[in-house]
Amino acid sequence: MTHDLPYNGSASLDALLDAAVDAIIISDDEGTIVQFNSAAERLFGYAAADIIGQNLTTLMPPPDRNQHGQYMSRYLNSGQPAIIGIGREVTGLHASGRTVPVHLSVGEIKSGGRERFVGILRDLSEQKKYEAAVITLESQLAHADRLVALGELTAGMAHEINQPLTAIAAFSDAGARLIDNDNDAARTELKNICGRISQQARRAGDVIARLRRLSQKGELSKSSHDLQRLVQSALQLFDHEVRRSNAAIATHFNHRTKLVPVDEIQIQQVLVNLIKNSLDALAESATEPAQVHVHVEEEDEHLYIIVEDNGPGVDPENEPHLFEPFFTTKDHGVGLGLSICRNIAVAHGGNLRYKRSERGGARFTLSLPLTYIG
Repeated sequence: MTHDLPYNGSASLDALLDAAVDAIIISDDEGTIVQFNSAAERLFGYAAADIIGQNLTTLMPPPDRNQHGQYMSRYLNSGQPAIIGIGREVTGLHASGRTVPVHLSVGEIKSGGRERFVGILRDLSEQKKYEAAVITLESQLAHADRLVALGELTAGMAHEINQPLTAIAAFSDAGARLIDNDNDAARTELKNICGRISQQARRAGDVIARLRRLSQKGELSKSSHDLQRLVQSALQLFDHEVRRSNAAIATHFNHRTKLVPVDEIQIQQVLVNLIKNSLDALAESATEPAQVHVHVEEEDEHLYIIVEDNGPGVDPENEPHLFEPFFTTKDHGVGLGLSICRNIAVAHGGNLRYKRSERGGARFTLSLPLTYIG
């Protein structure tokens, strides 16, 4: 095959660069831009004619703009690459002043005793938008799952609120009968009654506060929390259900670290799901005596919250599917609880695992790092 037209290397290179979907920028060893393809024009909003001859730092926001010269000098003097051959996410600066998330890969071109560098950049704006949408959906699913759990606990919560309200009504009636008695004994008893009314009102308020915390909607927000108090607060939501079912919940705290960086609402959601699953399994199997054990242990820079029971456990055939979305063995279950719980654990830098308990039932272990992640 013969070629009738003369080969023009520069024109072919320009055509190749402009045909590329990704932005391609070539610079010299001083960071001066010498090639800027069409995709780069679209990505950064500069015409090639305007940007060629300028420094790469024009396309970088602080602090990368201030540090780029140091990175280049270090590499040229030592030969130790910081990014060459290693792709990573960086932030670019558009001509309009807005920032652009990009994936950057850098290669080196050695020719004629001079070094040039080629950067290949892919716009991640759409990907980041989809990732943000997924995070929002996951947050909404987690919130919906909390509301489902609260719905299942409504009867017990109504009873927990009704008890102090009944007591308040009784104390108020007793107080009304003492109002007309103008003597020291009556005044002392009225004072005691007011104290009891206040105590019962706070008791009802505490129940409502626990419900409101669990029903709150919001994104992952970590801060330092006392894990023992957090576990005990979750257990209080089951006070009525435990009394009604004659089940026993025992706690075992064997950890040294007091405060852990977690999202309080989300970790309570995991605990509520696990404890509710145990109580449901025990009630369905009519296990006697019905027992749930909650352990908090510390090992290798992690805290482990273990929820186990002496119920029937999980059918071995179902174990591989436990954390799959929409998998459920309950007649009226949605199948999102354990899947969401594991996602919460992973978002905290930990995990949620299952194995059969030595007590014969289910054993779920939530691991959480002691140090802040994310």
